[in-house]
Amino acid sequence: MFFDHIEVISPLLIPILALLIPIVAIVAHYMGKAHGERQRHETIRELARAGQPIPPELLADLQDSDWQRARRDQANPNRILVPALINIGLGLGLMGMFSTMMPGAWLWSIGLLPLFIGVGLALYWAVERKQPPQP
Repeated sequence: MFFDHIEVISPLLIPILALLIPIVAIVAHYMGKAHGERQRHETIRELARAGQPIPPELLADLQDSDWQRARRDQANPNRILVPALINIGLGLGLMGMFSTMMPGAWLWSIGLLPLFIGVGLALYWAVERKQPPQP
């Protein structure tokens, strides 16, 4: 009786599992982040209880708002170059793989999407690094 229902549900299991994977990843990320914050607060509490000085590195992230942290991270002019190169490499790799798998077919063009995204990011990086830094 139970196995009769499995045949009806089994085509839906793969899409359901595929949709659950990113949800689990997001939840795990935020749980890990919350655990790290708890550990940091516990360390600060223990140092304060023991009368030890609290290192400024422990307090720096607590004092910065998300906006300030984003601006500090944005100051690196090469932050766009790595994703650009990854996308270019991914696009070229997909083009090579699909053209080798099925020569003469259109599948190689699937690699054009990440390739052009990478080229666009590289152009953006080239234009942005020539601009004077903002205060």
